[in-house]
Amino acid sequence: MKLIEFSGDHLDVLRELMNIAVGNATASIADLLKAFGTMHIPKITISDITGLKQYIQDTIPSENSHYVTKQLFGGPLGGEFIFVITDESAINFGNHLYDIDAPKDADIYDAVIELTNILSATMISRLTEELNVKVQFFVPSTQIIKGNNLIDLDEAQGYAQIIIISTQMEFQNQNINGHIFILTKDAMIQSLKDLIDHKLEELYA
Repeated sequence: MKLIEFSGDHLDVLRELMNIAVGNATASIADLLKAFGTMHIPKITISDITGLKQYIQDTIPSENSHYVTKQLFGGPLGGEFIFVITDESAINFGNHLYDIDAPKDADIYDAVIELTNILSATMISRLTEELNVKVQFFVPSTQIIKGNNLIDLDEAQGYAQIIIISTQMEFQNQNINGHIFILTKDAMIQSLKDLIDHKLEELYA
Protein backbone atom coordinates (compact mmCIF):
# COMPACT_ATOMS: atom_id res chain seq x y z
CA MET A 1 0.00 0.00 0.00
CA LYS A 2 1.32 3.42 -0.98
CA LEU A 3 1.68 5.64 2.08
CA ILE A 4 -0.25 8.90 2.04
CA GLU A 5 1.77 11.95 2.96
CA PHE A 6 0.36 14.89 4.90
CA SER A 7 1.87 18.35 4.55
CA GLY A 8 2.46 20.70 7.44
CA ASP A 9 -0.67 22.61 6.36
CA HIS A 10 -2.76 19.41 6.52
CA LEU A 11 -1.56 18.64 10.02
CA ASP A 12 -2.03 22.24 11.19
CA VAL A 13 -5.66 22.25 10.02
CA LEU A 14 -6.36 18.86 11.58
CA ARG A 15 -4.75 19.97 14.85
CA GLU A 16 -6.81 23.16 14.94
CA LEU A 17 -10.05 21.30 14.18
CA MET A 18 -9.29 18.80 16.93
CA ASN A 19 -8.62 21.66 19.37
CA ILE A 20 -12.11 22.94 18.64
CA ALA A 21 -13.60 19.45 19.05
CA VAL A 22 -11.74 18.87 22.32
CA GLY A 23 -12.98 22.19 23.69
CA ASN A 24 -16.58 21.20 22.96
CA ALA A 25 -16.13 17.80 24.56
CA THR A 26 -14.56 19.29 27.69
CA ALA A 27 -17.51 21.65 28.11
CA SER A 28 -20.00 18.78 27.67
CA ILE A 29 -18.35 16.56 30.29
CA ALA A 30 -17.87 19.47 32.70
CA ASP A 31 -21.59 20.20 32.39
CA LEU A 32 -22.44 16.53 33.03
CA LEU A 33 -20.24 16.33 36.12
CA LYS A 34 -20.89 19.91 37.28
CA ALA A 35 -17.13 20.10 37.75
CA PHE A 36 -14.09 21.77 36.21
CA GLY A 37 -12.06 19.62 33.86
CA THR A 38 -9.41 19.93 31.18
CA MET A 39 -8.22 18.08 28.12
CA HIS A 40 -4.68 18.17 26.87
CA ILE A 41 -3.84 19.59 23.45
CA PRO A 42 -4.35 16.73 20.96
CA LYS A 43 -1.28 14.98 19.63
CA ILE A 44 -1.35 13.82 16.00
CA THR A 45 0.94 11.01 14.88
CA ILE A 46 1.13 9.18 11.54
CA SER A 47 2.32 5.62 12.13
CA ASP A 48 1.74 1.92 11.50
CA ILE A 49 0.51 -0.92 13.73
CA THR A 50 3.90 -1.33 15.40
CA GLY A 51 4.09 2.38 16.11
CA LEU A 52 0.50 2.37 17.41
CA LYS A 53 1.20 -0.42 19.87
CA GLN A 54 4.38 1.31 21.05
CA TYR A 55 2.52 4.62 21.39
CA ILE A 56 -0.15 2.97 23.54
CA GLN A 57 2.47 1.24 25.69
CA ASP A 58 4.22 4.57 26.22
CA THR A 59 0.95 6.33 27.09
CA ILE A 60 -1.12 3.81 29.08
CA PRO A 61 0.29 2.45 32.38
CA SER A 62 0.88 -1.30 32.19
CA GLU A 63 0.36 -1.92 35.92
CA ASN A 64 -3.33 -0.92 35.98
CA SER A 65 -6.60 -2.46 34.86
CA HIS A 66 -8.56 -0.31 32.42
CA TYR A 67 -12.07 0.02 31.12
CA VAL A 68 -11.56 0.17 27.35
CA THR A 69 -14.48 1.33 25.23
CA LYS A 70 -14.25 1.20 21.45
CA GLN A 71 -16.69 2.74 19.01
CA LEU A 72 -16.52 2.64 15.23
CA PHE A 73 -17.80 5.47 13.05
CA GLY A 74 -18.22 5.46 9.30
CA GLY A 75 -19.27 7.48 6.29
CA PRO A 76 -17.20 9.92 4.20
CA LEU A 77 -14.81 9.78 7.15
CA GLY A 78 -14.45 6.64 9.24
CA GLY A 79 -12.34 5.23 12.01
CA GLU A 80 -12.36 4.08 15.59
CA PHE A 81 -12.80 6.03 18.80
CA ILE A 82 -11.12 4.46 21.85
CA PHE A 83 -11.60 5.69 25.41
CA VAL A 84 -9.37 4.24 28.14
CA ILE A 85 -9.99 4.86 31.84
CA THR A 86 -8.46 3.10 34.85
CA ASP A 87 -10.78 1.06 37.05
CA GLU A 88 -10.12 3.54 39.89
CA SER A 89 -11.12 6.51 37.75
CA ALA A 90 -14.17 4.61 36.47
CA ILE A 91 -15.33 3.96 40.04
CA ASN A 92 -14.74 7.61 40.93
CA PHE A 93 -16.72 8.64 37.87
CA GLY A 94 -19.59 6.34 38.88
CA ASN A 95 -19.47 7.75 42.42
CA HIS A 96 -19.68 11.32 41.17
CA LEU A 97 -22.23 10.72 38.41
CA TYR A 98 -24.69 8.72 40.50
CA ASP A 99 -23.81 10.36 43.84
CA ILE A 100 -23.26 7.00 45.56
CA ASP A 101 -20.27 5.67 47.47
CA ALA A 102 -20.18 2.15 46.02
CA PRO A 103 -21.58 1.91 42.49
CA LYS A 104 -22.32 -1.58 41.19
CA ASP A 105 -20.29 -3.03 38.33
CA ALA A 106 -23.23 -2.55 35.97
CA ASP A 107 -23.49 1.10 37.02
CA ILE A 108 -19.80 1.64 36.29
CA TYR A 109 -20.13 0.03 32.85
CA ASP A 110 -23.13 2.22 32.07
CA ALA A 111 -21.31 5.33 33.28
CA VAL A 112 -18.22 4.60 31.17
CA ILE A 113 -20.32 3.94 28.06
CA GLU A 114 -22.31 7.13 28.64
CA LEU A 115 -19.07 9.08 29.02
CA THR A 116 -17.65 7.54 25.84
CA ASN A 117 -20.82 8.28 23.89
CA ILE A 118 -20.66 11.94 24.90
CA LEU A 119 -16.97 12.22 24.12
CA SER A 120 -17.15 10.48 20.76
CA ALA A 121 -20.36 12.17 19.63
CA THR A 122 -19.09 15.62 20.61
CA MET A 123 -15.56 15.30 19.26
CA ILE A 124 -16.24 13.39 16.04
CA SER A 125 -19.42 15.31 15.24
CA ARG A 126 -17.67 18.66 15.69
CA LEU A 127 -14.71 17.51 13.58
CA THR A 128 -16.95 16.26 10.77
CA GLU A 129 -19.12 19.37 11.02
CA GLU A 130 -16.03 21.48 10.38
CA LEU A 131 -15.24 19.22 7.40
CA ASN A 132 -18.83 19.48 6.09
CA VAL A 133 -19.64 15.76 6.28
CA LYS A 134 -21.77 13.51 8.46
CA VAL A 135 -20.86 10.14 9.94
CA GLN A 136 -22.69 7.19 11.43
CA PHE A 137 -21.82 5.89 14.91
CA PHE A 138 -21.94 2.20 15.75
CA VAL A 139 -22.73 0.62 19.10
CA PRO A 140 -19.73 0.87 21.47
CA SER A 141 -18.27 -2.10 23.31
CA THR A 142 -16.53 -2.03 26.70
CA GLN A 143 -14.18 -4.54 28.30
CA ILE A 144 -11.80 -4.54 31.24
CA ILE A 145 -8.20 -5.11 30.21
CA LYS A 146 -5.27 -5.66 32.54
CA GLY A 147 -2.28 -3.73 31.31
CA ASN A 148 -2.05 -1.84 28.04
CA ASN A 149 -2.41 -4.42 25.28
CA LEU A 150 -5.41 -2.64 23.75
CA ILE A 151 -5.06 -3.79 20.13
CA ASP A 152 -5.45 -7.53 19.47
CA LEU A 153 -4.21 -9.48 16.45
CA ASP A 154 -7.54 -9.42 14.61
CA GLU A 155 -7.81 -5.67 14.90
CA ALA A 156 -4.24 -5.25 13.67
CA GLN A 157 -5.15 -6.59 10.23
CA GLY A 158 -5.25 -3.87 7.63
CA TYR A 159 -3.38 -1.26 9.65
CA ALA A 160 -0.79 -0.43 7.02
CA GLN A 161 -0.92 3.27 7.88
CA ILE A 162 -2.66 4.90 10.84
CA ILE A 163 -3.34 8.44 11.92
CA ILE A 164 -3.39 8.56 15.72
CA ILE A 165 -5.13 11.49 17.38
CA SER A 166 -4.74 11.34 21.15
CA THR A 167 -5.59 13.49 24.14
CA GLN A 168 -6.08 13.10 27.89
CA MET A 169 -9.10 14.10 29.98
CA GLU A 170 -8.53 15.23 33.57
CA PHE A 171 -10.89 16.12 36.41
CA GLN A 172 -8.35 16.49 39.19
CA ASN A 173 -10.69 17.26 42.08
CA GLN A 174 -12.73 14.15 41.34
CA ASN A 175 -9.64 12.01 40.56
CA ILE A 176 -11.02 11.11 37.15
CA ASN A 177 -8.82 10.94 34.09
CA GLY A 178 -8.79 9.00 30.87
CA HIS A 179 -7.06 8.72 27.52
CA ILE A 180 -8.72 9.19 24.15
CA PHE A 181 -7.46 7.77 20.87
CA ILE A 182 -9.06 8.39 17.48
CA LEU A 183 -7.71 6.12 14.75
CA THR A 184 -8.29 6.26 11.02
CA LYS A 185 -6.60 4.02 8.50
CA ASP A 186 -6.32 2.83 4.90
CA ALA A 187 -8.78 4.43 2.43
CA MET A 188 -10.17 6.71 5.11
CA ILE A 189 -6.80 8.43 5.44
CA GLN A 190 -7.10 9.54 1.82
CA SER A 191 -10.66 10.68 2.50
CA LEU A 192 -9.47 12.73 5.46
CA LYS A 193 -6.72 14.33 3.39
CA ASP A 194 -9.22 15.19 0.63
CA LEU A 195 -11.60 16.76 3.17
CA ILE A 196 -8.77 18.83 4.63
CA ASP A 197 -7.85 19.93 1.10
CA HIS A 198 -11.40 21.24 0.70
CA LYS A 199 -11.09 23.02 4.04
CA LEU A 200 -7.82 24.62 2.96
CA GLU A 201 -9.48 25.81 -0.25
CA GLU A 202 -12.22 27.44 1.86
CA LEU A 203 -9.67 29.09 4.14
CA TYR A 204 -7.58 30.51 1.32
CA ALA A 205 -10.48 31.38 -1.01
